Amino acid sequence: MRQLTSACVLLLGTLVLGACGDTLPTGSGATGLRDALNFTTTSLPVAYAGERYEAPVTVSGGAGPYTVRLASGTLPPGVTLSGMRLTGAPTKTGAYTFTLEMADANLSSKVREYTLNVNELPPLAVKPQLPTGELRGETRIPLNITAPRTVRAARVTWELPEGVTVTRVQPADAAGVLFWKVTGRTLTVDLGFKSVPANGTRVALVGLRPEKVVKLDATRFAFEARDGAGKLLAEQKLPAPPAPAPRATPAPAAVPTPTGTGTTAPASSTTTPPAASPATTTPSPTAPAAPTPTPPTTPGSGGGQ
Repeated sequence: MRQLTSACVLLLGTLVLGACGDTLPTGSGATGLRDALNFTTTSLPVAYAGERYEAPVTVSGGAGPYTVRLASGTLPPGVTLSGMRLTGAPTKTGAYTFTLEMADANLSSKVREYTLNVNELPPLAVKPQLPTGELRGETRIPLNITAPRTVRAARVTWELPEGVTVTRVQPADAAGVLFWKVTGRTLTVDLGFKSVPANGTRVALVGLRPEKVVKLDATRFAFEARDGAGKLLAEQKLPAPPAPAPRATPAPAAVPTPTGTGTTAPASSTTTPPAASPATTTPSPTAPAAPTPTPPTTPGSGGGQ
């Protein structure tokens, strides 16, 4: 009887140890210990009003499958939590704070607070990322796009400084169709996108080689951006060339004023001579009449005998 009891105890101990062993993970690389359940998404990217938004919520540790729910707070209007992703198009700007709770297959849970900032969408623009210093040797200048919205094509025009040669233009992060040409000092680049590029993406790299040290600027830079249907979404035109300086007109000659006050008046280009005044004859003083000479008296001519 004692031997039977000992055998039962031994068998029971074996079963217990076997059961405990079943709880350990099996397979290549299993450690038998699991990391604590935790969120690996520490912050959320900025969203823009009216723009499509999508951000994953990632986790680590615990045992899958995982579930994530909104525990408290408010999501931005237009944004929903679907599975483990925040998706939608926010309709109102602001800072929205909320708490997400995650649970795993072992019913372990973890909570984390997030703030999602919804900003006004900045203007759509394509512009060069200019170097901070002077251009001394061959350099690749990125062309970046901001707030692309639904853009699918863009044209860039850049009037470069004298002595700067374009060596190459190539697609960058946003792969797509690219054509370019140089006419005189003007570079024209046509871009086409297979999908809408992300905000802040480099869309092209422009290789420039200066003949001498030069400072680049974007004062003579223009672009236009269109959607898939050809609708113009945004544009920046080249500024008008400076107007030529007006010719200097010689000042009219000054003539004395008739008042005799010492001031002068500009002479007219067509001076009408003053009407001639009728001549006034001033009578000269009357000269005294010359005396009439008296004939001499001849002696003996008188009467008297």
